[in-house]
Amino acid sequence: MKKFFALGMAAALSLSLLAGCGSTSSAPSADPGAASPAPTEETGNTWTSVEDLKGKKIAVQEGTTGNDIAKEIEGAEVSAFKAATACAMELINGRVDCIIIDTNPAQSLVNANPDKLQLLDFPASEESETYAIATQKNEEGAALAEEFNAAMETLKENGTFDALVAKYISKEEDATLPELAPVENPKGTLVMGTNCEFEPFEYLTSDGQPTGFDVDYVKYLCAEMGYEVTVENMDFDALIPALQSGRIDFIAAGLTKNPEREENANFTNGYYEAVQSIVVAK
Repeated sequence: MKKFFALGMAAALSLSLLAGCGSTSSAPSADPGAASPAPTEETGNTWTSVEDLKGKKIAVQEGTTGNDIAKEIEGAEVSAFKAATACAMELINGRVDCIIIDTNPAQSLVNANPDKLQLLDFPASEESETYAIATQKNEEGAALAEEFNAAMETLKENGTFDALVAKYISKEEDATLPELAPVENPKGTLVMGTNCEFEPFEYLTSDGQPTGFDVDYVKYLCAEMGYEVTVENMDFDALIPALQSGRIDFIAAGLTKNPEREENANFTNGYYEAVQSIVVAK
């Protein structure tokens, strides 16, 4: 929980989207151009639109936007799993026809199984979604969200945000991150809740340590705000309940900001725009 030594959150700042303007339109977005070539008859798939998913077996991650979209597809048999990797195994083993998941994690699944999986060249939904950090639904949480907004603006202006995008999203070989100095006289420790099954935003290293875009982004944000931070990995659908119970102080997990979730949490400005993609077997 948040352990404040000196809670300096009274000055809530009203700032624009971390991308440096007042709307989510300038937030970085998924790059469809990074997807595999469009499926052809040679790869055993000739789908050309979402209409072709009617009546199909679809794997999704529990509690995600992909889950919501799949449930709206006529006649679809939807199977929800705790992890995106579990969805991939179901598809590889022929137990489902496709996966619906955000584009960047979808590409990570394809990159890990290039001979077995590929992305379709059309999205599962025409609507984009915005990732944001969720805080507790109270005055303290609202103030914390504004602190995050101010730090987001600073990281955009000083180039740290772009460096993180280059490393984790664009995967530029020469991408380097600025030095992350220890927090002197921290105001307290914040507990971040996430689900490390969402590469490149959050995943585990070979020795089991949380890493990824969101994990590093939060480290820089909290340092700018004057906090230390710890990361708690849990199931995606357990994140909102953990926030409500006070087990964690905020969520950074490629979490889409939407009206339903806003009933249970405060949100920062958006920092990334995503679309839902479809993964099929080759």
